Amino acid sequence: MKRWAIIFLLLPTLVLAQGRHRNHNWSFEDNENLRRSFTGRKLTLDNVSGYVHVTAGGGTVEVSVAKHIEAESNAALAQAKQEVTLDMSQQGDTVRLYVDGPFRHHGDNGHRGYEVYYDYDITVPSNIELDLKTINAGDIVVKGTNGDFNIHGLNGGIEMDQVSGSGTVHTLNGQVKVSFTRNPTKATDFHSLNGSIEVHFQPGLNADLKYSTLNGGVYSDFDVTVAGDLSKGMSHRNMQARVGTGGLPLSFDTLNGSIKLYTK
Repeated sequence: MKRWAIIFLLLPTLVLAQGRHRNHNWSFEDNENLRRSFTGRKLTLDNVSGYVHVTAGGGTVEVSVAKHIEAESNAALAQAKQEVTLDMSQQGDTVRLYVDGPFRHHGDNGHRGYEVYYDYDITVPSNIELDLKTINAGDIVVKGTNGDFNIHGLNGGIEMDQVSGSGTVHTLNGQVKVSFTRNPTKATDFHSLNGSIEVHFQPGLNADLKYSTLNGGVYSDFDVTVAGDLSKGMSHRNMQARVGTGGLPLSFDTLNGSIKLYTK
């Protein structure tokens, strides 16, 4: 049984904010399934509403998208079909998936009488580089990739399972959970405003850690050397620690949630 080291502990005092869910009672809807196949070494996906699930497997980028529209009237449904579009294209080695609509434009008042969701299930080559974004009504899940990554959510969790590579994993309202098959080799950041951060590393990690939380604890099941003396009132914000011989910059930042670091 592993011994946990408590790097820092504060009990939460706030209820964590939750991601936005699909809760309209509109009775007009439309569904469409889209499929495309690409070759490429980088996937850039900029979604607005809906989940993004990416799994390594095969030598091509296989995109399956479920488009769902909810509207308050037939007129709003027709307007949604006209105004909201998905661009699926390839430029050089980059596969680009981009949702466009009035919400992208300055001055949009936010009330349109419809919502459009794009849910992505994508199979990619394992060594692909990922740049993924979604905002509402869905999480981001990545499985089995070993390229670098830039993962951004807003109202939803992020899970990366059995991955390697380096980069950023940021969301606003949701949990961040990452499991590495090989430790990062470059600076890597993990962030959530309202949600816990849980990261599994491989043994032999050598890293310099920066970590911050306001309402939560910081835990590790491997030995760390903490910079400074907590007994002398050192702030729990922007603290530092070293694992092994250090060197690799790793950053963990949350406001309302705990930070847990594991080795396998």
